[in-house]
Amino acid sequence: MKPKIHNLSLQGITGILFGFFAIGYIFLIHSLISQYTSASTGISLLPISFFEVLISVITLVFILISYLIIVLVNKYRRKKVNLKRWEINAKRIIGIYLIHLFIGSVLLYFLIKLGLIKFIIPFSLILYGIASIIANKYTSGISFFLGVSFLISGILAIFYPNIMFYLWGFSFGFCHIIYGIHYYIKKK
Repeated sequence: MKPKIHNLSLQGITGILFGFFAIGYIFLIHSLISQYTSASTGISLLPISFFEVLISVITLVFILISYLIIVLVNKYRRKKVNLKRWEINAKRIIGIYLIHLFIGSVLLYFLIKLGLIKFIIPFSLILYGIASIIANKYTSGISFFLGVSFLISGILAIFYPNIMFYLWGFSFGFCHIIYGIHYYIKKK
């Protein structure tokens, strides 16, 4: 029986690395937004359109680096157990997350256009939670519980916008770290 390690697994060290990387990204975004809105630093002199592009580019770089971290670490793990190629579950999982990324991008674009910026973080949490719940049937993990924690955090972020960055950090950072640690310990 082959172990269930697919190309996009966040089990073990991959989830831990992703969690810490996500916390760093969220801290950076929160700092930039705080500096921009406080008008106390040079970054507040940037035009809003340039600032939006800056945040978008940082987010795109975060997504690309996260994807590379996940694929490269899992490639190494798969090589150790002599597994080759992308199996069907990894293809399904990437399809689920790409569809949600596309839907989320369109939704977030319209939220920005409508001036509803405060809903970006809650909807990103909710969409990722839905994707995790759907992807659960293709994993050997507890993605369902990860997804539920994201949904709860997203709903709380709607009702408590003053703590939404903490909820974002908790979900993408802490929950992925716990998810990774759970499988790291389970594997030992």
